[in-house]
Amino acid sequence: MIHFLRLTFFWFLLAGSGAQAQTLPDTTRPAQLDLSDLGQRWFHVKLVPGADSLHPDKPQWAVLPSLNYSPATGVAVGGILTTAFYPKHTPHTRLSTGQLYVGYSQYNQTFVSALSNIWTREHRFNIQGDYRFHNFPTTTFGLGSNTQLANVSAIDYNHIRFYQTIYAAVGRDYMLGAGYLLDHHFSITNVAPDGQPTDFDRYGRTAQSTSSGVAVGLLRDRRGNPNNPTGGSYLLVQYRYFAKALGGSSNWQAIWFDYRRYVSLGGRLEKQMAFWSFNWATFGGRVPYLDLPATGWDSFGNTGRGYTLGRFRGPTFFYAEAEYRTQLTANGLFGAVLFANAQTVHNWLGSNTLLPIDSSVQGCLVKVWPGFGGGIRVKVNKNARTNLAIDYGLGAGGSSGLYFNLNEVF
Repeated sequence: MIHFLRLTFFWFLLAGSGAQAQTLPDTTRPAQLDLSDLGQRWFHVKLVPGADSLHPDKPQWAVLPSLNYSPATGVAVGGILTTAFYPKHTPHTRLSTGQLYVGYSQYNQTFVSALSNIWTREHRFNIQGDYRFHNFPTTTFGLGSNTQLANVSAIDYNHIRFYQTIYAAVGRDYMLGAGYLLDHHFSITNVAPDGQPTDFDRYGRTAQSTSSGVAVGLLRDRRGNPNNPTGGSYLLVQYRYFAKALGGSSNWQAIWFDYRRYVSLGGRLEKQMAFWSFNWATFGGRVPYLDLPATGWDSFGNTGRGYTLGRFRGPTFFYAEAEYRTQLTANGLFGAVLFANAQTVHNWLGSNTLLPIDSSVQGCLVKVWPGFGGGIRVKVNKNARTNLAIDYGLGAGGSSGLYFNLNEVF
């Protein structure tokens, strides 16, 4: 549910995940500059390798420090072990990557995660893994789209995740896949400041919950470079089925829809419009509270800039965002973005945080929450088009937040 933002100037291995065959340099624009160039110029240290540095038959490894920040975690420090490699004798295959991250935050949160994205020869198969353990004291605001910041209550839990998915090519840019998904939450506690019952109580307080199921999906990725796309689109449609028979707490189902589009506006400053639609609906049973769709509960924790993690939660989550991107300098070292988004969740009829109207129409009262803001970009690796992203977002009802990321948010 959470992708913890790694702020490190050395994450070149994962940054190269979208780099494939090289292209000829563009002689019509100034030479491009990144932090590696500055490191060489000022300190005579090469921070990231060049485009040809990855040996086609030899994995690259690095152990890196990490400094992170988000509204939900505050400042977090840790370390990352990364690896990157190509399948043997296939240097033009997409780069396969893996990482192990261990971190600790100022809010006494502990993170351990291992992520892998493996490509086989000729892109016939893509194998994705997501394994996590989190001890995560945080906040929740109840269920539905009419919650306010005053509805906040403390929630603490441990979380184990095991996701394994395999996609197989079925045509030009299209892949079909299937996988196993497990989310286990335990030692769950929830306390409201005034000691009154919360939506977690009304929904059905439990000390632990398990969602165990299978997923089938369609993937189409035409971005070329997923770190910082210059054009193209991305589509993921996934059906998820969770069952008691597989060890889960309940039977339930979900549809996951993620679509992104990138439109170049041309010019030497690489101006671009990027659009994102992320939608997640659950049905067919009682979903464990911490597995309900929520703000920032997408795979990489990036939805809802302007709001904190888990700000809105409900049976369905609908999200849309548009972002304007441009370089600030012709050499590509600095850039900027402006973004606007909107989100809503469906209301749960048992919540007391809904507006005080007749209960028969509570489920129809859905409020849309906008967010907007801007940020700066610093080029970390020009070959992989990797940016350090620092954004500030504002939301309605007094919400705001500062966000650090490596690579674009979407």
